Amino acid sequence: MTIEQIQDEIISEFSVYEDWMDKYTYLIELGNELKPIDEKQKTEQNLIRGCQSQVWIDAQYSNGVINYQGDSDALIVKGLVALVVRIVNNQT
Repeated sequence: MTIEQIQDEIISEFSVYEDWMDKYTYLIELGNELKPIDEKQKTEQNLIRGCQSQVWIDAQYSNGVINYQGDSDALIVKGLVALVVRIVNNQT
């Protein structure tokens, strides 16, 4: 699936919700479904600076694609990380 197709899928999923609270709830659900990052990947090198929440992103290159994992200590931010990982994971 291309990045554009994944983005369109996400837009479609969110368009079902008219109320912003429902959108936030869905975003939190996405974060809760995010595959946990290995604790040994929660390093200073993988920490995203400038964010009020702690956010870790790990990237591994293998077989021509980049695999991402991420995590956050904040529920909504973790949902946003889940969206980013969903969009860019396993892309060339």
